[in-house]
Amino acid sequence: MTDTPGTPDAPPGGAEIRRPPYGRNPTLAALGVRARQEIVQAARELFARNGYQLTTVESIGEATGRSGAAVYQYFGGKSEIFSIFLREAGDEMAALGERFPLLTDDHAGRAALQDWIGEVIGTLDRHAGTFQLWAQVQFSDPSLAALGQQNLNGFQKSLLDRLTAAGTRPPMPAITPVGILSVVQWSYFLSVARGSAVSQQRLQHALATMLHAFLFTPTRSVGGWPITADDVDHLPSIPLGDAMGLRRPVTARGVGTVQRILLAAADRFRGTGFYGTSLSDIASTAGVSHGSVYTYWADRDALFTTLSQDAVAAVELRVQALDAALATPEGLNGWLHGWVTMLGVHGAVLFVWTHEVEAPDVAELTDQMNKDIDTAASTVIDSLARGPVADPEAMRIVVRAVLTDVPYVLSTQLGILERDAAYGFIAGLLRAGLGASPGGQPDR
Repeated sequence: MTDTPGTPDAPPGGAEIRRPPYGRNPTLAALGVRARQEIVQAARELFARNGYQLTTVESIGEATGRSGAAVYQYFGGKSEIFSIFLREAGDEMAALGERFPLLTDDHAGRAALQDWIGEVIGTLDRHAGTFQLWAQVQFSDPSLAALGQQNLNGFQKSLLDRLTAAGTRPPMPAITPVGILSVVQWSYFLSVARGSAVSQQRLQHALATMLHAFLFTPTRSVGGWPITADDVDHLPSIPLGDAMGLRRPVTARGVGTVQRILLAAADRFRGTGFYGTSLSDIASTAGVSHGSVYTYWADRDALFTTLSQDAVAAVELRVQALDAALATPEGLNGWLHGWVTMLGVHGAVLFVWTHEVEAPDVAELTDQMNKDIDTAASTVIDSLARGPVADPEAMRIVVRAVLTDVPYVLSTQLGILERDAAYGFIAGLLRAGLGASPGGQPDR
């Protein structure tokens, strides 16, 4: 049994065959309690492995030796199960917010922040699938989106109260709590995705060094969008002729169709991830026939190859402009504007490429993408740091997350910050967080 189109997770024929959810049914026997626990655990593993879109009630039932109908005896559908995981993560987030240390502007304050960051990483590790799928589920179910927002609001309020009590002076205090969470989250997930040799302790130290300096180093506002920045808010034009992934050359007549399909694919990846997106989904979003998509690409992997080539070209343009931008005091602001604007178009591809897609066919492109973004992170560190950085390798992971995942997730994927606010946050974070003294050596 698969989920009925138009009524996600509905039982066959709309029949009401499930029991009331556990907690509202006092007659649920021990056998039912165990069955419910097994279903929840199977769903947790399937969501983490396959994503939200590809996980169905039927697959959850099969993982426990049951049918999809048996799952409906205990839950209204997969969204109800995922809400359990969101509530679990939300409870831990609330506790983290309440335990945020009353920071001091000294070594002890930085050490306390480092210990708290370790607690955050522990929570992220326990609920990795939930945190990574948080953005996807908001496009699938309004109730899940509301629950996720409720979690975030509670965390935001707790941290803001603690930051105010500590007398911190971040450039953008209203968005600092969610920014801190995002920086820690995506630095950790990036380290895991890259298979980094940097230990968790070293990563915590780099995060604490940057965030503590950001919280206690007053900086002037970076202002709005710099008016001198290059306009890169478009896909690089697909060259006429052959391109990676295309099964046939693009003619002048077909360029518009190809561009629509590529933009639609990036939009679908943003909402449903790589593995939760089919060529049929992309065709529907682009407003073209399935045949139009298959005219140019044999499958989803081939289409992703073309998008990857576009994304690398866009990244390289920005990285090539970095040295010249950093030659002037205000140059970083203009460069960051162009960079964040570029992420508005290519961020979804870069995000799933880093955290989801295993693409051996584009191994050389993957190496080039990683080299370019690592170069940008290292260049920013070298330009802004006042002295030698205690652990350049760990700090590069943090700065890379600040440049890529943090602004993309906050302003484009989740859409909880305007792009101007995301730009202002990362600009202030980099200037204040890297411009302070480097601090002591981390434990190895």
